[in-house]
Amino acid sequence: MTVIKGKKTKKKKETPPEPDAGNEEALSQFSLFEGDLVNRAFAVLKIGGRSPLDLVLRMIIVIGITWVPMAMMSWHVVLPPGTPAQLNFFYDYAAYAQFLIGIPLFIIAERVVGEATMGAYRDFGASGVIADEYKEVFKSAEEDVKALRKRVFPEIACLAIAYILALCTILPELFWTSDMETWHVLKDAGGARMITQTGTWLMLVALPIQVYWWVRWVWKILIWYWFLSKISRFKLVLVASHPDHTGGIGFLSEVQAKFALVILAYGISNVVATIGYKIAIEHAPLDLPPVWGPLVGFAIIAPLLFLSPLLLFTKQLKRTKKRALAQFREKAMRNALKLEQEWLATPYDTEKDAVARNELNQLNLLTTFHDRITAMRVVPFDLRSAGQLIGSAIGPMIPLLPYFIDIPEPLGKILEALTKWLPH
Repeated sequence: MTVIKGKKTKKKKETPPEPDAGNEEALSQFSLFEGDLVNRAFAVLKIGGRSPLDLVLRMIIVIGITWVPMAMMSWHVVLPPGTPAQLNFFYDYAAYAQFLIGIPLFIIAERVVGEATMGAYRDFGASGVIADEYKEVFKSAEEDVKALRKRVFPEIACLAIAYILALCTILPELFWTSDMETWHVLKDAGGARMITQTGTWLMLVALPIQVYWWVRWVWKILIWYWFLSKISRFKLVLVASHPDHTGGIGFLSEVQAKFALVILAYGISNVVATIGYKIAIEHAPLDLPPVWGPLVGFAIIAPLLFLSPLLLFTKQLKRTKKRALAQFREKAMRNALKLEQEWLATPYDTEKDAVARNELNQLNLLTTFHDRITAMRVVPFDLRSAGQLIGSAIGPMIPLLPYFIDIPEPLGKILEALTKWLPH
């Protein structure tokens, strides 16, 4: 408060200038996940944010619905000595991988990939890559993505697929004529096959949730690929000499590399866990095609699945590089001829020689410029990003190495001691 001539006047409160929220608004609006069925459900539980605490609480809730009830049902089941391992729920490596590792990784990947794709949308809009005549169409693409991620039919389809796959996994065991029993399907006193209480929960609750989680990711990836496909049809302002060696869209390589978490989560929960269970519990031979086939196929196909969409931009990148090299050769030839005529083909002159030396330095810069153009990649991904995707596909297979190589005796004893906590 200040006093002027006996009158009290309120000091005018200065309003700080508002920040330029254009990019921040675009960054916050574009999302592959915001407002879909899962996030709406978490929002009702007050854990719909992207904070680490919210992510941890999501993991606890999902594990509490899937793995924990099955563990509680199996805890008090008394198994006589010599019972086959497949009858013991706590020996099912696939269950640990699917519900305790796979789903939490999918939840973490949602935040990582979500931020990366939002950043890519921002970079497309702020870097000047989109030509002026396509900027309005580009802005409308965000609304299209928003409409796609909030559609009800894909959510219902994902749930339906999850239940169908869950039923197709358990029901064949129930009607199977083999004598093999598992912790989810047993034989009663009369020899009839029956589904256990734990198996019922697995079939109707736990497995559908686990399958739904990765089927939902398939839908999100399809939305992202649709967005990239639409952007690739725009006229892009690409620069052959750009420092990222990809015409200015090198950020796409970094975004695709973030999907390595999705590959890792799927590989652990749906590929390696299943194959490991077949080898360790069912004693399936290693040379059986259903054993080695999925491992080899996943290691090859998974990285290609996330690198191949970037080929959509190859045509424009290749055209940009070709045009830049043609223009460079034309201008470089003129400058080189002029330099030779002024320096080599004329008598020595101090003033002209100083000018020629300056032009010679410019020619050296042209050499560096030429190297940058020729180094431009026509596919927007680098070896580091490709290595992350390949590593995430091969990494989950490391726990299977003991079945292919001999474990030293001390390490074997350590592993045996660590597994003694398991019930029964």
